[in-house]
Amino acid sequence: MFYSLLMYWRLNKPKWKGYLFKLCYAGSRIKVGSNFRCDTFPDVQITQNGKLTIGNDVLLRRDVEIRTHNDSQIEIGNKCRIDRGVRILAANEATIKIQEGARIGLYAILSGGDSITIGKKSLISGFVYLQTSMHRYKGYGSIQEQGFDHAPVKLEGDVWIGAHAVILPGVTLKAGSIVGSNAVVNKSVPSKTIVGGVPAKTIKERN
Repeated sequence: MFYSLLMYWRLNKPKWKGYLFKLCYAGSRIKVGSNFRCDTFPDVQITQNGKLTIGNDVLLRRDVEIRTHNDSQIEIGNKCRIDRGVRILAANEATIKIQEGARIGLYAILSGGDSITIGKKSLISGFVYLQTSMHRYKGYGSIQEQGFDHAPVKLEGDVWIGAHAVILPGVTLKAGSIVGSNAVVNKSVPSKTIVGGVPAKTIKERN
């Protein structure tokens, strides 16, 4: 009997932790849908007017970090899965939207000084970096003191980004496109196009 209860607890631990997180943290600035599950409580930091919305049937693995500052917001859609160590940061007036059925691999980073959209059923592999901000670097003064330029990043539906790829500010990955592992993407990618390399270039078209 004890063994059966122990196994039941282990199998359902993400569900119970998700329920406790919702009970403890849901409120005016954090909204959590039904059947939320998490291996550990996500590290959530919300300042100023930031908001976080988590949809139904969402699963977060261990050590997920979510930060929303200033007037920004983060929206995690239904049936999304976010692997361990993922960091999602929204600031300024940015909105990060992770749409239904998207999956984000371990230790990926979404850095939202400007808005980020992850389309439906997109796949982001481990250690991917989505970057919406870039340091200014004019010839006077230190780079640290010159501030940032911002531009949004958008993934349309059914996009796949391979491990360790970097997506730079202003890039749109059209529906069905694929980015190879370790690529650095500095230009938008047409629909159903496979790119790779540094900087990324077209490899072939999908049938």
